[in-house]
Amino acid sequence: MNTIHELWSKRVKDYWNMAIRYLRLIGNSGFLFTIYIAIIAGSYYYSELIKWLPETFPAPLFLALITAFLLTKSPLRTFVKEGDLVFLSPLEGKLAAYFRSSLYYSFLIQSFVIILVIVLLTPLYRNFLVDDPRSLLLIIVVLLVSKAWNLAAQSEEGRLLFTAQRTSHKVGRFFINICLTYFLFAQATLWFILALLFIKGLLFFFYYQHLKKQHSLKWEYLIETEEQMLMFFYRIANAFTDVPKLSTKVKARRMFSWIPNLLPFKQATTFHYLYVKSFTRANDYFGVYLRLLMIGVLLLFYIQIDFGAVFISLLIIYMSALQLSTLWNHHSLKIWIDLYPINGQVRKKSFSNVVLSLLIIKTFVFALATFIATANFIETGLVLIIGSAVSYLYANFLLHKRAEARG
Repeated sequence: MNTIHELWSKRVKDYWNMAIRYLRLIGNSGFLFTIYIAIIAGSYYYSELIKWLPETFPAPLFLALITAFLLTKSPLRTFVKEGDLVFLSPLEGKLAAYFRSSLYYSFLIQSFVIILVIVLLTPLYRNFLVDDPRSLLLIIVVLLVSKAWNLAAQSEEGRLLFTAQRTSHKVGRFFINICLTYFLFAQATLWFILALLFIKGLLFFFYYQHLKKQHSLKWEYLIETEEQMLMFFYRIANAFTDVPKLSTKVKARRMFSWIPNLLPFKQATTFHYLYVKSFTRANDYFGVYLRLLMIGVLLLFYIQIDFGAVFISLLIIYMSALQLSTLWNHHSLKIWIDLYPINGQVRKKSFSNVVLSLLIIKTFVFALATFIATANFIETGLVLIIGSAVSYLYANFLLHKRAEARG
């Protein structure tokens, strides 16, 4: 048993040694300065947003949705590796301590996230619901108990064979969680909350323990989940430095396959075609770009405070620029790229043009959303002019400086 515990400890230690190295590089990249600026500006607009929200704002439902999502999304960090399918799976009956340690570790990390989110939402809670810090302590305690239940349930759901079964269980947990969190934030009587916690306890002892006896561990699912979480961290780190272990994942996305074909068929547009194709199909460049676009448009419609549209637009454009800059290294380990009879400067120029086009598209969408939401020509003009200027400066100067700094 000591050997199994030592194995888990060694894997956690190895992971954090690696993570700390990347976190240092992120800290030295100037990103922290951007975070400081965002926190200072965000704290001002946050207080303005709370003042702007109408008295009829459904604060209990809003807070319940956010916390229920955080509770339901409870990935278990197991640190399992591909080779475990051969070497550890035969010892499955002796691995209870290993997975128990994973459960404690995941609970610790995710509890920190929940407390952080509650701290961020405290001004909203105290403004719309109850101005009493003691009630927040009760909410945090109930949420942490519920997080432990969700993690334990998630670990047993991982034994199910089909993805559809795991998804349906997750949906069921979300409905239970939202009932609990809504009662919490709507100041329902304590008996309702205790009753829901009691139901959760019954489900765990009479249903999830039954699952545990019926099904063995699904090692392929555990390995896939672990790799997804590891790749998520690598993708964030890759925005600031090269991460050789970041694997390439390609999706067909036939709906968008026509976009690269709009480019003229000539030698000078070779790298335009390559980068546009990579953007639409490889890893999650396209997905993150689209998600940031939608988040930005939603914020522009709902946060209508003085020059808030300009701040939100610039923040999202800068975040998109950071994300798109990682596309430069997407083909860095492929030697066939160097065989193209094309000058290196042409490649740099092609990459700048692709990034600039994507940022300008986002700027125009934000300007249009600002005009529809505010009908303010000055603010719309500022979004368009400053957004275009930032896009141009980043794509033509900062982009390659960052690439050179990363080697």
